[in-house]
Amino acid sequence: MTTIEIQNRDQRLRDKIDGVLRFDNQLAPYADQLNVTIESSRIVVDGNLPTPSLVDELIPAIRRAGVLSQVCNNVAVAQ
Repeated sequence: MTTIEIQNRDQRLRDKIDGVLRFDNQLAPYADQLNVTIESSRIVVDGNLPTPSLVDELIPAIRRAGVLSQVCNNVAVAQ
């Protein structure tokens, strides 16, 4: 796979995750506060959410996007 193909694949995956987050009733209001990147075929999510339950909802939401790879949830609860 070429570098461009990998970049395109990663962008499609980020777009898919973003779409799921934006259509999730609980997470949609905070989708802009989350940053999704792909590092060595691992999904990394950074940002802040207002409650621990929303942080816990991230991984299931990302799985609904069809992501089977490792997800690193670096999202903190906003104080």
